[in-house]
Amino acid sequence: MAFRNSIKSQQDNVEHLIMSVNKRIENLKTQYNLYFTGELRVPPESEREEIEKIVRDILYTAVKSPRSNLLIQNLASRFSLYNNMWKKKLNEVESGLVTIKKKRTAYLEEPKEEKKPVETLDISLNREDSFDTFYDKYNTLLKKQPGTEKQKEKVINSLKAKLISKNLIDAKVSLAVDKGKLKLRIKK
Repeated sequence: MAFRNSIKSQQDNVEHLIMSVNKRIENLKTQYNLYFTGELRVPPESEREEIEKIVRDILYTAVKSPRSNLLIQNLASRFSLYNNMWKKKLNEVESGLVTIKKKRTAYLEEPKEEKKPVETLDISLNREDSFDTFYDKYNTLLKKQPGTEKQKEKVINSLKAKLISKNLIDAKVSLAVDKGKLKLRIKK
């Protein structure tokens, strides 16, 4: 009888342990979400490793009844799913595929984006002078000296190719400089 009571109390202890580990996994999930959104600076790796060790210990050393066995397997598979997802995201961050934007502190103001000068031109494949006007605006916005005839031809032919690929003969072309690069928008 005493043996049964000790097994029962061990199973109860295992179930309490499983419930507390489940709570820790939920907390860890929240911490990783905060890390991936930029709220935390460092991933909660030490907590993840600690939980991983506890789950392994439970899997291999706990007294198992059919009920506790089911709870343990559920816990292990749930942690494994989250663990693999977190490791995959961390690998993507480390390899540069994904970047985490760190949150700025509240007392810093966001820099105001200055308005970019936008030039809009009417371009037509039937009017060669419209391309000369475009090239002049192109040089003015990029603050360049007019290049050679070959450079001019290259820029104009590039624009003509874009118009042709969009099946446009007449179009409005908007030019703006953003971070030192020319942004081109073609509209009907």
